[in-house]
Amino acid sequence: MSEAEIEGLQAALRAEHSAIWGYGIVGSSISPETRSVVRDIDAAHRARRDELADLIRLRGSDPDPAEANYELPFPVGDPAGALQLAALLEAGVAQGYAFAVSQATTQRAKGFALAALTDAALRQTSWRQLSGVAPVTPEFPGL
Repeated sequence: MSEAEIEGLQAALRAEHSAIWGYGIVGSSISPETRSVVRDIDAAHRARRDELADLIRLRGSDPDPAEANYELPFPVGDPAGALQLAALLEAGVAQGYAFAVSQATTQRAKGFALAALTDAALRQTSWRQLSGVAPVTPEFPGL
């Protein structure tokens, strides 16, 4: 268990913390018909956060805690802004997991991070499509 692998998992954990906080903003600004999707995605991020914390503890380290507050990259006050923020949150999660993949030395960590990177890239694509951003798919998710 290398220090690099632990730092990669911590980076992914920090991205998950940020996404969970950000989805609270998304949920309060998104259209009511999309709110259940946001709740499901938030639950998925919380589950991944908990799995990451367990992986980090299994490696003898303490998981990084969530910040009390995060800075929004732009004001969000309507559904269009919420869609843009959701896509940006997933881009950040993909970036965290891409780093975790690059630092992983065990199959368990590498497989976990790669699956999470794929999920984040798919969610980012969905949010970009809903918001009308082109191209819909980022060239290299997480990079």
